Amino acid sequence: MDEGLSDGHRRVIGSGMLIVDAALVRMLNLLENRTATAAMNVIEGGVSEQEREYIRTRAQELQALVVRFAHKYDLQPSRRNLRRILVADASQVWVTLEDCRPSRMGGYGAMSASSAESLETDVQNMLLIANELRGLLGN
Repeated sequence: MDEGLSDGHRRVIGSGMLIVDAALVRMLNLLENRTATAAMNVIEGGVSEQEREYIRTRAQELQALVVRFAHKYDLQPSRRNLRRILVADASQVWVTLEDCRPSRMGGYGAMSASSAESLETDVQNMLLIANELRGLLGN
């Protein structure tokens, strides 16, 4: 451990390593197609199998360096509670869906009654599930 760094230095460096680590995990997950199917965020384009293998190898090498770096400078990992993450995401879903209700869109111009009715029904169906998730998670 490097004794020449203050706790403040370690916090700043540790925050940077969190960003680096998260980016590397996202890269590796994308390369391995380990992402959940998303309806509104479609990843297009690609890399060749040779590029994919090179990126994977280099990202893994960089991850190993991050581990050694964290150990050398006594950087503590961020510990996050899964339930709190899920509660936050479920709440974000609920708030966003509430904002999609026709009654909340008055500032965007007129909407036909039939469109408003259809939109309200669709949003309400999604809100039922979102509220169920929030209830399950104790929100």
